[in-house]
Amino acid sequence: MHAPSDDAREVQKLRTQRAALARFGGRALREHDLDALLQEACELVSDACGVEFAKVLELMPDGENMLIRAGVNWSEGVVGRATLPAHTGSPAGYALETKHPVVSSDVAAEGRFTIPDVLRDHGVRSMVNVLIECERGPWGVLEVDSRIQRDFDADDIAFLQTYANLLAAAIDRHEIHHQLADALERVHMLQAELQHRSRNLLANIGALVRRTLASSADLDGFRTAFLARLAALGRTQDLLVSGTTSPISLRTILLSELEAHGAEPGDRVSLSGPDLTLSPPIAQALAMGFHELATNATKHGALGREEGRLEVTWSCENGQDGSEIVVRWRETGVQILSPPSRRGTGMETLERSLPRMLDGAVEMRFLATGAECVIRFMDTR
Repeated sequence: MHAPSDDAREVQKLRTQRAALARFGGRALREHDLDALLQEACELVSDACGVEFAKVLELMPDGENMLIRAGVNWSEGVVGRATLPAHTGSPAGYALETKHPVVSSDVAAEGRFTIPDVLRDHGVRSMVNVLIECERGPWGVLEVDSRIQRDFDADDIAFLQTYANLLAAAIDRHEIHHQLADALERVHMLQAELQHRSRNLLANIGALVRRTLASSADLDGFRTAFLARLAALGRTQDLLVSGTTSPISLRTILLSELEAHGAEPGDRVSLSGPDLTLSPPIAQALAMGFHELATNATKHGALGREEGRLEVTWSCENGQDGSEIVVRWRETGVQILSPPSRRGTGMETLERSLPRMLDGAVEMRFLATGAECVIRFMDTR
């Protein structure tokens, strides 16, 4: 039996590479686990090129290093942990910088860049690096490595670049999928918040009517006081949904919300803190938090009882990363036998949505004499 000719071997190699592209292309359209997809890409390209090693390197956010995100036949602890320089001092970095395939047929004779220790430790003698470029720019590098000295030809380079382009398209699809999923989650959250806010608004108007009636001597007095409080409620709603670009005073936000609930500084309400202005996104988020706290205090806490007291303080403290704004909302004069067993939409907003919007922290406690909420955030305006 005659050994296969060079032409026959070349034809078989091209068939194998074409089959690898077809298989990966189909998988890339169905797979939702990016790590699994990258790992399979390394396995397929290793077999198709007849090399021992293959890996996918992802450019890290610092722009200085690339993480070995996936790979085959590397020692334990390399994939997912080891990094390579993202500059011309490494072969992968050279491909990233030049945006062209980088072929190194003989590592020992290579003078364009430094060969990383992880390649030397695995006995790599020849390699090819091709760029993975997504819609937003360079994402990383696809690399194949061989322990035997090898001359990669133009067909090998074309195959690897086509494979890297398929990888880039798959990565773009995954990013779009996650963006759409995040957007859908935000829509659902906003729908729930809108329903909750509408119910709260109606409840607040009812509470305003009852409280204003109880404190008014005649119809004219009721009309004047009620319209003033209703206007305050409107200002708060405007602030929650406004697109203003001007800084907003923390005290103004707080006063507007308290007035909307029929509460003003005095014997029962105490406010103290420095004169602080906040960026619009922070102000809107904080307004929503104060809205939930005031609504809860009106329904169940200090603002709904004659003996209730509310003290709100705010200050600037030195956190780990600089000046941190701390707001303390403390209610007293309310008997709480045990914390609520059920977390309603208002508590969900305070404990989950508000920390995310502020990029801060919210601690809600229910003490024996009333609720306490501590809000921490940094306004980097």
